[in-house]
Amino acid sequence: MTRMKLLGFLMAGLALVACGDDDGNGDGGSGSDIEGKQLGALTAEEADGLCDDLRAQTKTISKEDECEAEGVVGSLFGIECETTKQECISAPEEAGVTGELDSCGASQFTGCTATVAEVRACVDAMVGTIKGLTCESTFTDIAQKPAACAALEEKCPAFFEEQEDESEGEGS
Repeated sequence: MTRMKLLGFLMAGLALVACGDDDGNGDGGSGSDIEGKQLGALTAEEADGLCDDLRAQTKTISKEDECEAEGVVGSLFGIECETTKQECISAPEEAGVTGELDSCGASQFTGCTATVAEVRACVDAMVGTIKGLTCESTFTDIAQKPAACAALEEKCPAFFEEQEDESEGEGS
């Protein structure tokens, strides 16, 4: 259970940062004309398309990637990374990141002035970070927000505040 809380902390960053990424093909479910549009100005249909894209993008994070990330986080608490990773791989499938995005929609974008392209860049970087983790990775590798997320953090600080509030409330 603690293991899933640790992964939840990691994945919350991805889930809350962007409800709106895909593999960079720019279609956003509605066409590339929305790339320059601010999130707060998206129609409900456009926002739903972005959320669908993000769900698809998070599916590129394999169970092994998730388990490797759990191992890195667990090692911060004195748990051997490789052991945590193998226990995770052996465990039954859970909802993972995609399950955390079930509530994604236009209401999360209210007041956000970041563009769809800025969100895509941030989420691509975060997914890349998760996929790139190994048991040799450090806390800095997992905790540092990618540079590609700077614009999103500045223009939509509520995404990051919610993540920090949730992670503090877990008591881990």
